[in-house]
Amino acid sequence: MASFLFFLFSWFLCILACYFVLRSISIKLVRFIFAFFSCTLLTYFTTQNVPQFHAASIFIVSLCWLMSMHLIAMTTFSRKPLLTFQSFSLKILWIFFPILPKKPAENRDSLIYCIMLMFIKIFINHWIYRWSIQCDMGLTLSKIFMLYLSIMTISYIFDAQMIIVRIATQDKYTLESYTDSPILSLSLGEFWGQRYNRIVHKVLREAIFEPIRSELSSSNIAGFMTFIVSGLLHVHVCIAVFQNTSSAFPTFMFFIIHGIGCCLEKIMKIKFPKFIRWIITHIFILITSPLMFQPFIEKGSPFLMLNPPLFIDVEWTPKLPVPNFCPQ
Repeated sequence: MASFLFFLFSWFLCILACYFVLRSISIKLVRFIFAFFSCTLLTYFTTQNVPQFHAASIFIVSLCWLMSMHLIAMTTFSRKPLLTFQSFSLKILWIFFPILPKKPAENRDSLIYCIMLMFIKIFINHWIYRWSIQCDMGLTLSKIFMLYLSIMTISYIFDAQMIIVRIATQDKYTLESYTDSPILSLSLGEFWGQRYNRIVHKVLREAIFEPIRSELSSSNIAGFMTFIVSGLLHVHVCIAVFQNTSSAFPTFMFFIIHGIGCCLEKIMKIKFPKFIRWIITHIFILITSPLMFQPFIEKGSPFLMLNPPLFIDVEWTPKLPVPNFCPQ
């Protein structure tokens, strides 16, 4: 508890220093160096002794990176006098509480639909979890698909939070959705840019993509650099959470390959029928995903046993029958 409060206070001091001290420096490079050094140092010490194989540790590493990216970007590229400390701080707090105002004319799914979808995700996610823990996980396409489906359906946790916010605010506010049906993606750009992990995408866009595009006037370079930063974040997760340096390079290459793929999509602009685009997109994701999923699947059940999904032991959730065989 004491260490948690210490790191929390340290990050607060870093936010104060970035806004009141570093933003007053006229030389952009100097602002970047000081902000980068401060955030890197804080991230290193905050994540140095996180519990191994715990999902909470992945969350801590990710939060440190997202806060650092926002702080560095706002300190280096934004010196607008109209940017108040309140706005500066709210940008950081939004990472923890991604609340959005719900516009009256906005076409959002009804609460009934959201609740039904949440329960469907719970049933599927719990079924995959109970099946997975009894199997010896390995790098096969069927097991990778199971993990992919599990990641897609774990968003029921965020759906539940969104439903609570909408009910509590009488549908005036909502939360940024974690995913937006990524299985429907017709391209890599659509998958990464619109449908998967939208909270991280928003931070990466504001902190990495837009500043680089503004400086270099190139969307392709900015997009590729965004994938590099995302790759480095996941490499840090491999090392800090899984203590697995052998998976660091394959994980990084996953994001390099997808960054190249997104750039080629924009450059070539080849138009296929929607079904063909859907097939190509998801085959590409499935074939390359072992590069990133390796740390999760290699550890297999130990990681799963330490991170049971929310509501797994609740009696009122229906339990779908688990097959008596393991996917090959």
